Amino acid sequence: MLDYIHLDTDVPVLSQLPSPFMSAAFLLHPFVQMPPGWEQAKRKHPSHHIYPSDGEILQLGTPVSWENMMKQSGLATFKEVAIALSNVWLHKKYAKPHLAKKLNAIFQQNLYGPMEDTISIFLIEDVLNVLVSKGSEWFYYVDPIEEKKEKMRINNVSPVEVTCLATCEILLVDENREFAFMSEYDAYTTLLLSKEDNIHTLIQEYGWEAVICDNETTPAWFLPKE
Repeated sequence: MLDYIHLDTDVPVLSQLPSPFMSAAFLLHPFVQMPPGWEQAKRKHPSHHIYPSDGEILQLGTPVSWENMMKQSGLATFKEVAIALSNVWLHKKYAKPHLAKKLNAIFQQNLYGPMEDTISIFLIEDVLNVLVSKGSEWFYYVDPIEEKKEKMRINNVSPVEVTCLATCEILLVDENREFAFMSEYDAYTTLLLSKEDNIHTLIQEYGWEAVICDNETTPAWFLPKE
């Protein structure tokens, strides 16, 4: 069993990994495109805050890559997109309102930002496939808020059921501890941990957008080093 990993923001990720994990990457959560008219049909009044449910996203939604959003907004890097998304809660020395303005300018009806705090529903099927890929039949999940640790059979759970296991942060790990996937509070990413060095190959195989950790990458990978 593996406990939830509370990462020190200023310390390189790789130096904080528990055994047997050796490599890590931040998987970027896609933006969400819903069909034309979806938001209008859902909105009850002008100020009504709307975000599609996981079930609605799986049934009707389309993932939009960070690369696509960069091309439309003029943002130059994944780091700039992450800062734009996080601008409202960043300390003023890191905040970049002009980047947030660029990103917000391309939002239209039926387009939503990436999911935060928990693993994106767009990634869950891939996550389950990875967890089972080395022969595991079970996975463990840890909910640090509710202090829950439970075991589930991989083939008996649906993607939507996985997203309902925790209200916020969660860690998923296969029974053989080959891989782990962890979400963090206020993050638009999922941290992938692997006991192998070929994490690049895995990311390419699944077509994920990702920031692969080197010896200097910290949990605050998108902020400038002081």
